[in-house]
Amino acid sequence: MFSLRQLKAFVLIVENKSFTKAAKKLYMTQPAISAQIKALEERMEVQLLERTDKSIILTEAGQLFYEEAGKILLLYEGFMEAINELKGVRRGRLLLSASTIPGEYIMPMLMGEFSREYPGIELSLKIADTGVVIQQLIDRDIDIGIIGAPVKHNNISMRELVKDELILISPVMEEHRNLELTLDELVASDLILREQGSGTRMIFHEKLEANGVDTEELQVVMELGSTRAIITAVESGLGLSVVSRISALDALRLGKVKEVKVRDIGNMKRSLYLAWNQNRYLSYSAKAFLNYIDLHKNHVNSLISGADND
Repeated sequence: MFSLRQLKAFVLIVENKSFTKAAKKLYMTQPAISAQIKALEERMEVQLLERTDKSIILTEAGQLFYEEAGKILLLYEGFMEAINELKGVRRGRLLLSASTIPGEYIMPMLMGEFSREYPGIELSLKIADTGVVIQQLIDRDIDIGIIGAPVKHNNISMRELVKDELILISPVMEEHRNLELTLDELVASDLILREQGSGTRMIFHEKLEANGVDTEELQVVMELGSTRAIITAVESGLGLSVVSRISALDALRLGKVKEVKVRDIGNMKRSLYLAWNQNRYLSYSAKAFLNYIDLHKNHVNSLISGADND
């Protein structure tokens, strides 16, 4: 009979397309995890993986085994979680990963309030761009992701967390004062943008493309991985940028940057989303967090709507 450890090793190898990465996640050596898979194949009397120099390919039997192994692991996680709930265990660890805007401006407040209500749950938050958060969910490295743009993936479920708005900001300089740019003027302007893969940049590009703009023609003079760094660069007069309104709130209030309208483009409202891997069992901690968000939906939205209205 195969073991749960062998099943987990096999699933991680398939999902990471690497023996080395799977071994690291299981705190094993590569020879040890290779031995687990060899023993599994000998027990099953069938080859599950084809190994080449550059890739790992599932055999037909391997594909079937992968699908069923995932179901077994999911059932096991659910069983252990149910037992803990019956025993009255209300402790755990919740692994969160958020894209920059929710990670820097929303989640710290929510996590503080959640911790007061659920002191037995240890929280951990990573901050990365939307693309990385989705990959972390696919790899089952985190429980819940918070992202700035919707994605389509068979294993990922999403629901709206809050609404947000992207705005164009400029340095506080006389030629930009009370200025409304045309799309052509925007395309010709020096722009400071987030890196490729960020939710902010995805939404900005989608909005421009919907209005017939070729985003390859944008004059991107600088790419930065931090929204705070972008706002500072705009303050310094290095160019214009598109950022979340909530992230620019303090700089706008203090007169360090100025909001600039873009003619014909309309507003750039978007939603921020909670996301999770539907093939990973939702732990008590994850369910408690999602339930907390549902019960405090109005309060969560006030974090942004209140900022907009101040």
